[in-house]
Amino acid sequence: MGGTAASQVEASSSAARKGLPKTRQKGIIPPGGIKASKTGGNTIDAELRESRPRADGYRHYDSAKLIERLTAMNANTYLFGIWESPTDWDDLRTEFAPRAQAAGIDIWVDLVPPSECQTNRGAAYLEGYCSRPYKMDYIAWARAIANLSLEFPNVKAWQIDDFLVAQNSELFTPTYLGQIKATQDAINPNLGFLTTMYLGDYTDEHLDKLAPYIDGTLLPYLGGSQSTSDPRFVESQLNSLLAKLSARNLDLILLTYTDRFLDASVPPSPEYVAEVLRRAAPYAAADRIGGVVAYGAPVNYDRRPTISSNNLANTGFGRLSFAQGNWTSATAGEYAEAYQQVSVTPDAVDHKLSFTTFDQVSRTPSKAGKLIKEVLVDDIPVWRSDIVDEFGFTWVPTHLSLHSVLKGKTSAKLSLRLYIAAATGHLPIDVGFDSLKPTGFRVLNPGFEDNNPATRDWQFRQASLNIYGSIERWTDHQAKDIFDVIAAHFGGQPAPGIPTTSDLPILNIPAAGREYWPGGSGTIQNSAMYGKGRLSLFVPERTATSTSSCVWAEQRVSVTPGLPRYELSWWDSDQYVGSLGGYHYKQVSLVTSKGKKLISNMDVAHDVNMWQNGQVLWGPIDITEFVQGESEVLLLFALCELQGVGDYMIDVGFDEIESVGLNIVNGNFEQGSTGWTIVDPHPAMHAQVLTAPGL
Repeated sequence: MGGTAASQVEASSSAARKGLPKTRQKGIIPPGGIKASKTGGNTIDAELRESRPRADGYRHYDSAKLIERLTAMNANTYLFGIWESPTDWDDLRTEFAPRAQAAGIDIWVDLVPPSECQTNRGAAYLEGYCSRPYKMDYIAWARAIANLSLEFPNVKAWQIDDFLVAQNSELFTPTYLGQIKATQDAINPNLGFLTTMYLGDYTDEHLDKLAPYIDGTLLPYLGGSQSTSDPRFVESQLNSLLAKLSARNLDLILLTYTDRFLDASVPPSPEYVAEVLRRAAPYAAADRIGGVVAYGAPVNYDRRPTISSNNLANTGFGRLSFAQGNWTSATAGEYAEAYQQVSVTPDAVDHKLSFTTFDQVSRTPSKAGKLIKEVLVDDIPVWRSDIVDEFGFTWVPTHLSLHSVLKGKTSAKLSLRLYIAAATGHLPIDVGFDSLKPTGFRVLNPGFEDNNPATRDWQFRQASLNIYGSIERWTDHQAKDIFDVIAAHFGGQPAPGIPTTSDLPILNIPAAGREYWPGGSGTIQNSAMYGKGRLSLFVPERTATSTSSCVWAEQRVSVTPGLPRYELSWWDSDQYVGSLGGYHYKQVSLVTSKGKKLISNMDVAHDVNMWQNGQVLWGPIDITEFVQGESEVLLLFALCELQGVGDYMIDVGFDEIESVGLNIVNGNFEQGSTGWTIVDPHPAMHAQVLTAPGL
């Protein structure tokens, strides 16, 4: 470690007088800043675990492959997450730390706060994610991590998420933080201690409370609000916080989302990641910030392709999107628009425009009059539609006559816009335009297949802090593209070429080959998580159901005998966006020789509408107590009504059903309904395996 504790403290005091951040005093930030990767909650490709469970029944970190990927990424630091498995701490101590030390990679131990710890619930199957073995005893964690840092000097720091979120602040009082700091400093005073703070947390009151005990903060960058597609505010947010932090000798590390954030409506794209990193680079190079953490960096990019249902284009792979994250509200009068100057044939017999629109806002009266989709010619609206006018979650065709506004002209400005007519409230938004077909004039990039800013032809006006317009283009190698962008940035190289329209062909799928969302008139090409198939349990719009009615898919599966542990894992999604709970429930049950056991019962209003593993804080569920000793069990994946409804459309998806110890057939639904029995006894509710053909 070098020097006595007394000399280290004296050196730190001298550095503090010079105004250096405490992280620099302790030597945990290299010149040019940390270049770090981090896994996190419900990321997809960010964590590398072994494909098969070990003798203890758990899938452990694949430390060798993880080191290989971090090296290829040019990362100098890894935030090792201890959260998802009870084996994580031992994997760090016995396998990853020595390998990382040999590879020259520093480690920050990454723990979760009480709000992300689901434990002590009375039964093994109810136990979820938590930092184990010490759970919420952060004094014990301080002692253990400090001792580990003496054994492996590349263990430079640790951080706990979200001190100030929910009930966490009740635990992390100055007294408790003082005990944590005293415990670690008695063992290794040069060990860093940090936390994650969101933009609104950086008040003088909060900083004064935390500054004596921490060395710096991680700032999750979320655009204007809850966005992982809007890079506009990187510099302004950093500038606004640096003065506050430097006055307290605290360092600032930018955390950028390179995988999905659960409250964002649009996942990060390679273009977005490249732009955020480009904007942050001068701050790290000048040592103004402590560096960058790539949250969810897809180190496991080759395990599976990009999530299939992320392609929300009507045709092809690209679409125009206007998005706002959850728990935020746009203000009346704001808007975002895409526009271009189009060439017009002045004496054409007719001028027309056909296009499709899409939104992920379910049709309810409370949302009427707030969000207006618009088409404008020379800044004059020629078409307006409230988002509740059309059925949500599907593409709807529209046909406009523009002859009266275009005849006699040789050019005109064509704009597509989302306008905020009234404050939206806490409403996640994703509105799309696609498949433009002009008559009598020419539109460039009408299918939004090119999203390269240099060649895409569309320009953007972002007249809103929250609503952000972008061209969203899906590829089946998006995770690898993002990995390559991070690797180039960390290696000091320009971002590699961003995929353009030449990479993949445009798919003009005939109507007969498109997958129709239940109850809708438009199309979504593929709604599976991976591949082409998923289980769909749904209630159509304007359809009445009765209390306690259910539809489900079931499979009788054999049990591998003699295992020490059994688990069940699945991913589910639903279309619901809002706060009306107590009606539709996603249920997973096991039927054994001892009877039926409901192991998961989730209100569709509880989760955000994206694919999630189990129940957010659960992940794989330990089912040992139910199946050990059984030769076979019956699995049921159901949608049930706790209250009858008259007009409450929902489509619940299940996909990627996996297990340790249960021999499930076709758990990814790629072979249609093979292995499954579909049970839908109620005429108002439907169950089926949806398959997207031809993709």
